[in-house]
Amino acid sequence: MTPPRLLALILSVAAATYLLRALPLALLRRPLQNPRAVAFIGYLPYAILSAMIIPGIFSGAGTRPASLAGAAVAFGLALAGRSLPAVAALAAAAAFAVSCWM
Repeated sequence: MTPPRLLALILSVAAATYLLRALPLALLRRPLQNPRAVAFIGYLPYAILSAMIIPGIFSGAGTRPASLAGAAVAFGLALAGRSLPAVAALAAAAAFAVSCWM
């Protein structure tokens, strides 16, 4: 990738990020009253994070059993209320263990 193209890509991502954060502040003059809209906005970060992470889970480990093991450990630990670093480390360890075993 050429440097001008890389710079254009970085600037476009920065502009998109800024607009997504600034537009609600500029457009919403008063707090939302609709409970559905409040719930939608409240769950939006989890949906976006899931959409970014789930494809990486199944393509990062290399094999499907290792990916499923890491995802199962991560899901179980997250439901148990463990911290994010613990979930990430133990899920990676589980995926590594299964990939070494197979």
